[in-house]
Amino acid sequence: MMARLGSTLIAALLLAGTLAAAPRPALVVIVNPARSDQVTLEELSSIYLKRRKFWPDSQPVLPLNLPAGSAAREAFSRRVLGRDSEQLGSYWNQEYFHGVFPPATLSSSAAVKRYVAADRNAIGYIEAGEEDDSVRVVLRLP
Repeated sequence: MMARLGSTLIAALLLAGTLAAAPRPALVVIVNPARSDQVTLEELSSIYLKRRKFWPDSQPVLPLNLPAGSAAREAFSRRVLGRDSEQLGSYWNQEYFHGVFPPATLSSSAAVKRYVAADRNAIGYIEAGEEDDSVRVVLRLP
């Protein structure tokens, strides 16, 4: 019985180590090709936390998220916003009482890319390698 428990514990620790070491996807931040603006990591964070609401030309900025729980969204949240899903949930619960809603969520990278290609004010992120000429990359997140 003790040997079985020990084997189970070792297997669980090995699995946990494997999951923790899983590579995070490289991401690109995309905008409509008609938009010439550059975006820093700090500005991107402000946009996605809805602290910055306008582009330099005074047009409203429209940040787009990938689905909750997706590897790309988790990686983006940690790299750009410095928060995990639970922390962001708490943040948005507080913001809701000030009338601020989280960024819109689309179903896939393809949907984000199509939306950004069609809307000059949108900004989104997708996995590196999924971008094409329909969008412009403004930031790479390794």
